[in-house]
Parts: sequence; C-alpha cells; structure tokens
Amino acid sequence: MKQLIVSADDLGLTPGVNRGILRAFQEGIVTTASLLVTGKAFEEAVALARQNPELDVGLHLTLVEERAVLGHEVLPTLVDETGRFPRTSGEFFRRALFGRIGWDEVEREIAAQIERFQKTGLRLSHVNSHQHLHMFPPVFQIVSRLTRGMDNVWVRNPAGPWRKSPGVRMRRWVQRLGLNLSCLSARGLHGPPLPQMPDGMYGFEISGRLTRSALEQILRKIPDGLHELICHPGEDDADTRTRYSHWDYQWAEELEALTAPETREVLKEQRIALTSFVLASKNLVPNELHRG
Repeated sequence: MKQLIVSADDLGLTPGVNRGILRAFQEGIVTTASLLVTGKAFEEAVALARQNPELDVGLHLTLVEERAVLGHEVLPTLVDETGRFPRTSGEFFRRALFGRIGWDEVEREIAAQIERFQKTGLRLSHVNSHQHLHMFPPVFQIVSRLTRGMDNVWVRNPAGPWRKSPGVRMRRWVQRLGLNLSCLSARGLHGPPLPQMPDGMYGFEISGRLTRSALEQILRKIPDGLHELICHPGEDDADTRTRYSHWDYQWAEELEALTAPETREVLKEQRIALTSFVLASKNLVPNELHRG
C-alpha cells in the first residue's frame, strides 16, 4: 500500500506562507504542516491551526538563519549578539567541525523550541528541521533524547532516492547524496531503538520549485510504504518575497500544483492514500482526508 504524508514546511514564517499552507490544506493535498516557532507570523499560525483541528501540526526546528528562542547570554557559541543563528547550514557545520559550538547550548535551544510549541496547546505530531539539520548526527541524538517518551511523536526521515532524476540540478543531487549519507550515519550511530520515522522523503531535489509536472513525476514514483513529500506553498506577497528572496522559492507555483484537480487524479490513478502522522500513529489510512 502506498501511503503519503504531504507536509508543508515553514508555517509561521510569514502571513503569506500561513495563508498558502492553509489553502493547500483546505483545497489541496497537504495533510500536515510544520510550525516554525521562531517565525514572525507564529502567533497567527497557531490561531489558524486551532481553527483547523484536522490539520496535523508538528515542529519545524531551526538552528540556522532565524532568531533563537533563547538569547546570546544563554547561547554564546550558537547565536550572534542579536540572537541570530548562523546564516547557513554550511557555516553551522564548519563551526561544529572546529569545536566552536557547544552542544549543551544546542540542546537547550531545541528544548526551548519544543516548549514554545507545547505551550500553544496544539498536539505535537512530528519534528523536522530547517535545512534538515536534525539529521546531523549530534543533533539527531539530541532530538531523539528530547522526544523520547512523548506520545506518538514522529521524526522526519529525509532519506530519499539515490538516483538522479531528469531535470534535477547536479548541485542539488550532490546535496541529496550528502543528506542520504548523513541519514545513514545518524541512524547507524544512534542504534536501536530509533525514533518513529517514515520510510523516506520526496521533494528535496526540487524544494521550493514543486511545479505541477514535477509533482506528477514524483507521485508516479512513490513506492509502497509510508513516505513524506515536503512542499512550500505560499502566496507571492511582498513580505515573503522581500525577506526570503535568496531562497528563490516559487511559493505560489507550489500552491497551484498542490491544489490542482489534476493532482488528485494522479493520486487516484497511482492508488496513493493521503494520510498524516496522527493517522499513521493510529494505523488509519482514509481514502480522503476531511477538508474544512
């Protein structure tokens, strides 16, 4: 059986992203969203999630680019004087490699982000991270430790296909290989029992550029098992476009692909059942998730 969790990241980033994710859930195939508790539109996102209780919500941890929950006085090796994380994952890795990051600080910040999520009263169904840093082995150990004992909390498994697909940029494919190796390393070093994780993830190679044709190609390749498809729907508003232009994400184009009637036809044709982390925990696979 093919089961697919369609997961929209960056809920809480900006109002335009919030609106796009909500529409992709209500009118499209999105089944879950990952909340960025450090985002500027965090409070609005929480309100929208409360108004749509069928939307499965998890935590989108961040250790790069955004502002930390805790301040510089608590995280002197992790953030700058303004409380911001390293700008990129590459900078984070370099500092970690040279022993310039205190892992006790990383654990405090992750715990603080989990606590901020829990204070919303929303059910925490899953945990993932910005730029997939939760699969960097030392971070994976921390995330696993902090989520152990929580009720049915899943952790994203970003491992995906090793073969390069047509149209995928070489640089992005190399990054995919690196991420796959990081997943193998993190899981191997961790040892049993591992956190509850899906079988794998799709969408990394075209993150931020999930066109209708690219989405259809992915759906035709989904194998049996429980897999996650990541996406980034949103509105092409000035705020989102200005603050995150360096990502070069096509937010509105992804929203169109996720809500297109043709996309549902492909799901039916491929016999893919949409599900969520909450429903997967209960071993329930509905033919059609409720839409508000």
